[in-house]
Amino acid sequence: MLGIDIGYGFTKAVSAESKRACFPSLVAPAGHDQALDLGFGGPAPGHRVTVRRIDGQVQEYLVGEAAQGSFLASGFLGAEKPAELHDLLLLTAACLVGAGSAAFPPVQVDLAVGLPLAFYKSQKDALKTRLEALAAWVSVDGGPERYISFRRVLVVPQGAGVVFAQGLPKGRGYAGVIDTGQYTTDFLLVDLKTGRPVVEASGSVEAGCHLVSQRVAQAYLARTGRPLPPRMERRILDDLAGTGRTVFRGGELDLSREYRQAVDDTAEAVARQVLSAWRDFADMISVTYLAGGGALLLGERLARAFPNPVLVEDPVYANALGYLRMLAGGKG
Repeated sequence: MLGIDIGYGFTKAVSAESKRACFPSLVAPAGHDQALDLGFGGPAPGHRVTVRRIDGQVQEYLVGEAAQGSFLASGFLGAEKPAELHDLLLLTAACLVGAGSAAFPPVQVDLAVGLPLAFYKSQKDALKTRLEALAAWVSVDGGPERYISFRRVLVVPQGAGVVFAQGLPKGRGYAGVIDTGQYTTDFLLVDLKTGRPVVEASGSVEAGCHLVSQRVAQAYLARTGRPLPPRMERRILDDLAGTGRTVFRGGELDLSREYRQAVDDTAEAVARQVLSAWRDFADMISVTYLAGGGALLLGERLARAFPNPVLVEDPVYANALGYLRMLAGGKG
């Protein structure tokens, strides 16, 4: 059994055997230049993935960190996730956590995936049908080919996975879930009396960690007079998260003030939109669960805006773990 959370920023996967994988949701065509090995510094990060389709077509890709350095890297640029990119990330993640088999006949696995709340009702049936038909031979980093196909597919609303991973407290009032990712924040309000979500107070907003990236890119341009190359963006964000400084032309560039302001403003934007949706319920919220990779970046600021904030255990993998538990429990 697999729980796979394909986010706009990162793809996360867990298996029933407790294997895990996490990598940026980026793909690029594999070229010979990326295979260059100078013999020092250890293996290159990321993955080289070969996919052999049932019709015999074979394609090779760079996935995750390996794709970041390519001018031809593709990621999710809008609210919709193109099927080809989504399914390649899913096959890679499934292979990395041990799905499929090298022997024939193949061993199918059960899969649970998520959809943003805004798209769940309109897209869940089509996604389930597509993934039930998905099958390919997959090899990662030169390993043996594994035939991957799915016996059962469960499509879960994002945020609901967090609830299953964390559990709900007993009591009165409501529990809120704020699952902040790269481009979207999913929010869910659960009535603790009935255990059911409050539909009109649950949904998605297009606000996430990418707003920090945008602000940092603007600050970089203003301070240096040079645009920040997209493929260097994550590297510089990692620098700023650690020390507030990065390297520029042999010197040190201090963007600590701009970075802190970008994080504060992004958290405020997320909180404002979620609180607007929860305005009639806010005074009866018993606990607010913060999840997703964005909870690590924005959590301290978000915690100031919501009642009784709790950072969930394992926030990056919370949805994937919840999907797996729902699958094991026969939900859906």
